Amino acid sequence: MADITLSVPDKNLTSPSSWGSRKSVASTMRKIVNNYGSYLKFASDNSKIPMEILASFIAVESGGNATAGNEGHVTQGLMQWNRDYASNTLSNEKKLGRLTADEEAKLKEYGIKFDANNKTRAITNADQKKPELNILIGSILLGQYADSYVNGKQDKELWGTDKNGNLRLDRIVACYNAGAYGTTGKLARFGNYATPSELAKAVNPVTRAYISKIYGINGAMDVATSDVKDAFDKLKS
Repeated sequence: MADITLSVPDKNLTSPSSWGSRKSVASTMRKIVNNYGSYLKFASDNSKIPMEILASFIAVESGGNATAGNEGHVTQGLMQWNRDYASNTLSNEKKLGRLTADEEAKLKEYGIKFDANNKTRAITNADQKKPELNILIGSILLGQYADSYVNGKQDKELWGTDKNGNLRLDRIVACYNAGAYGTTGKLARFGNYATPSELAKAVNPVTRAYISKIYGINGAMDVATSDVKDAFDKLKS
């Protein structure tokens, strides 16, 4: 994946006050950097998804709690991805030649290996609750969406970025939150909404709130790139 650019926040979106004040969001983001900084850097260096984005998904999905969610649920953990599909995500990454040597070695440390057909074992609930592994798999999924890959195939319309090569994080958020194949996912991938605020108006209320929490004023990305910028800069140095 090529280096990406991103402009936040969208001035027409505001993070819901019910999610927390700007100060509380900053506190959560700093906690995530302090607790998982090395994991964020490793995942970012390999997937090319900026650490600020990975941390923002963690903040919205789990608040930085590695066991967040109902015990045993298919979306438990830091980034709340669905483990029923995680094995397929990894297998596709390997088959497409997108998996880096470092990523493959790290997965092997957790007992996740690939056979001659690029298949791997089922991902378990125990896997999901391991912070480093959870962030790594989440970053791989986001990397596929950023390059407009769904289930191992790249869409002809490269919805993960706009025509100028700017990341369309709002579209990625919508697919991550609601799935790529349902009504919301199709709106994100093929709806041709010019801005994050336009897409947010078109999708369901839950996904609208999610987009605003990450992309809006006082949202995770706004805070990560301003109030908490020093913490991320320290990781990059």
